[in-house]
Amino acid sequence: MVRVAIWLMAVWLALPVWAEGNLTLTILAEPSAHRPVVGEMINVTIRAVYDRKIANEKLEIDPTDAFDWIQTRPDDWREERIDGLPWIVMERHLALWPKRSGPLQFGPVRHHLTIIDQRSQRQDVVVQAKPLTVSVGEFPALRGWHLAAADLQLTDELSTDAAHLADGEQVVRTVRLRAKGALPEHLPPRPVVSENWLITFAAPVERTLTLTAEGPVAEAVWTWQFRPHTGEPGMLEPVKIPYFNTVNHQIETVEIPPLFIGYASFYTGQVPRGRIEAGQVWLLVGAMMAGLIGGLLLAVTRYAPQTTRQAMRRFRARWSPWSWWAMWRARQRGDLLALRRLAEEVGASRERRDRLDRAIYGRPSK
Repeated sequence: MVRVAIWLMAVWLALPVWAEGNLTLTILAEPSAHRPVVGEMINVTIRAVYDRKIANEKLEIDPTDAFDWIQTRPDDWREERIDGLPWIVMERHLALWPKRSGPLQFGPVRHHLTIIDQRSQRQDVVVQAKPLTVSVGEFPALRGWHLAAADLQLTDELSTDAAHLADGEQVVRTVRLRAKGALPEHLPPRPVVSENWLITFAAPVERTLTLTAEGPVAEAVWTWQFRPHTGEPGMLEPVKIPYFNTVNHQIETVEIPPLFIGYASFYTGQVPRGRIEAGQVWLLVGAMMAGLIGGLLLAVTRYAPQTTRQAMRRFRARWSPWSWWAMWRARQRGDLLALRRLAEEVGASRERRDRLDRAIYGRPSK
């Protein structure tokens, strides 16, 4: 019996002591006009009210697989007067995101304290808060990624004009997605860009979380480098990103706009389309006249008498760069016979042909 009594005494001494006084701990959820759905942020406050001085403390929250959660600001310790008496108040603010639907529990929470009792002695106690029960609804029917946020903003930045790239140039596209009331891992994955006409390099995704006075803000940064295979322009289709707006409890959408990508040199070699400027009008008129004159010359050459055809051939030879280059080559080689024949074809002057005849035969031409 003595051994049993000693063992019971040892167990009793090892247990935390429930101190005298008023020590209360509660978990409070922020009231909402709507029933939260899976993935929607729930603001929670753990509130402690003590009438004893605290020498040391440690708050312990039971792990859970029903929620993701973070602490949104430092613990707030202060003294308040309640019913005319001084009390020590501690508040810890959390944000919870339910992972599934149904009745879910968060907690319990235990506060390990070292208090100063009425005899000015230190005393270790544990104050426990009952679990918080939350009824969570299903996420609205929606294909693809499920994202719930109080606000979703998207920005699209380009390093240069993607539709008029210099030959060989690439464009860097940076899309930033900012979700208020969400965690970075709640944001959707980066859209896949794969086109046969486009060389694409995607940098690693950057994800950050910022705690603001309005709550946590998650950000994802998607960066691509694009360079077309050829100069022919192409278009990337727009990408819609739906999300559940937790303010009005409706599905809304943000969009990555379409993007035209191509080399500027492609446009300079194309026939103008659409509205034609004044300079282009005169260019087209000149091209039409040149084609008309060329057709007439071709007809005259084919159907005119032999003398006319010879004159036309002589005209073409005289103004052809090839004929003059051939004459220069013959002169460089010293081939007087070839030079004389070419002079006849281009219609060189009589004086020049006589000089060539004297050089070849020793007499002027007849």
